[in-house]
Amino acid sequence: MFYDNRDLGDIDLMGEMVKYRWQNETVLFATKHGKEDILAPLLFAVDLACVPLKIDTDIFGTFSGEVERTGTVRETLRKKVRAAAEMRPEAKLLLASEGSFGPHPILGFVQTDLESLLLWHRDLNIEVYAEHLCPDPVHAEKVLGPTDDFRKFLKQIGFPEQGVIVRPEGMMTPIFKGLHGDHDVAQAILESFAAAENARVILAADLRADHNPTRRNAIREAGLKLVEKLQSKCPECECPGFAISSGVPGLLCAECA
Repeated sequence: MFYDNRDLGDIDLMGEMVKYRWQNETVLFATKHGKEDILAPLLFAVDLACVPLKIDTDIFGTFSGEVERTGTVRETLRKKVRAAAEMRPEAKLLLASEGSFGPHPILGFVQTDLESLLLWHRDLNIEVYAEHLCPDPVHAEKVLGPTDDFRKFLKQIGFPEQGVIVRPEGMMTPIFKGLHGDHDVAQAILESFAAAENARVILAADLRADHNPTRRNAIREAGLKLVEKLQSKCPECECPGFAISSGVPGLLCAECA
């Protein structure tokens, strides 16, 4: 169970948490990239109906760089949940998702995709957080000159299932997203070259979930972990989300001391 700076006030842990059942409830999912198709079947297995709440989550940051994400992953998740809560003040359970690409926390040089989910219970003001680290995401881009062949790059990233983005180098406009067809990619490259100031074009994997199969798989893995936590209940109050929240180092190894 995650309290994370929560103030539960005078809530009776043995009474109120049992009172607020989580089963047979609707979860409003703040998303705009089709992630509800991934998580709805998983949540249905624990008697929760996942319903998308269309929110422009791009205002909190975009992978393509038009809007920079500020704050940590957890802070961004809370911003999304807060936006959903303001839109639907009657909702009890609200869910948000966030993907973040960066170096592996241990190996460093390996690029990873961290998919995080945050489920918030409004009445109890409790969060249940789950994440999955994907060690081999599709996350690549190529700089093209006028004579370069772009088809080899498309094959490497799994096109056409994997979508692509095209834009002039050093410019955010024009930008062409969610491309899955050869003709569309070729046309976008031509238009980007026409607008480019240095005759170079960026061809990149689209990292949005509805255009990136490896992200969708990672989100599903995070969803499975969220469901596992929802099935883990506090032995005293039966509130879902009873799980390890952090590790405390210092205990000597039982084998070698």
